[in-house]
Amino acid sequence: MTTISHKRAKIGDINLHYAECGEGNEELVLMLHGFPEFWYCWKDQLPVVGEKYHAVAPDMRGYNLSDKPEGVKSYRIHHLIGDVIGLADHLGQDKFYLVAHDWGAAIAYAVAIAHPERIKGLIIMNGPHPYIFAELLNNNEEQIAHSQYMAYFQNAGVEADILKDNSKWLMDWTFRTHIDKGQMTKEDEEAYRAAWAQPGAMTAMLNYYRASPLVPATSETKGRGSGMDPEKFKVHVPTLVLWGDADHALVKNNITGIEEFIDNVTVKMLPGVTHWVTHEAPEIVTEEILGFISALE
Repeated sequence: MTTISHKRAKIGDINLHYAECGEGNEELVLMLHGFPEFWYCWKDQLPVVGEKYHAVAPDMRGYNLSDKPEGVKSYRIHHLIGDVIGLADHLGQDKFYLVAHDWGAAIAYAVAIAHPERIKGLIIMNGPHPYIFAELLNNNEEQIAHSQYMAYFQNAGVEADILKDNSKWLMDWTFRTHIDKGQMTKEDEEAYRAAWAQPGAMTAMLNYYRASPLVPATSETKGRGSGMDPEKFKVHVPTLVLWGDADHALVKNNITGIEEFIDNVTVKMLPGVTHWVTHEAPEIVTEEILGFISALE
């Protein structure tokens, strides 16, 4: 297996930190993490994928060791798309593969929709398609209930509560079960606590939610629909969706009808796996990434 190395890239006005393996390899595979993770969620995939490809996992803007521009506007989707395209440009690749989880998947979908000519293949893991998710947040009682944390994150000043007691609430909410089961180590736990405690990181991480137009419906707004045009959310690149079917945050309706939005899509369910697929099924994730890219190559 290849060794993980760390670098920084100047992308527009900010610097992104990234981890990489297989720098000399021809094909670029970018891996985008979600909330509240950082490049580290791909630590099991990077060395194996890096044996054949140039595997790169950035800390998204605002996270861990990447720059943390101030203000909610700095986390709007066009900036996040620009970071991904800018990183690929920095790495000298016109076309690349995109692997993504959670918030990273939201960004990956946006990149694929805006720049299909740049994406050779897309792998989505427990991250909702933006139009389907927007509609569910408006109409689906179960998804609305599961997404109340999004409304909570909109509140000013919640950073202090989340970081209290060495981020105890956030650790318990996300990874405590995996630590107890031995799917994550004490070292992993401390790595996450350190990333969350980086100066300004928690505000920046929450700003992704604050900058997003997507919020769970209230009793007053429920049933109005998202108002979004579905034709603007079509994906025209080969796509693999890996979905842990025991996800506690995203209902299975998120993949119902997904073929209406992605013209070349394969959906693979991971039975008994929750939202945190890279922690619960790391070998399967790696195998699926390599198999998908190999088939396209």
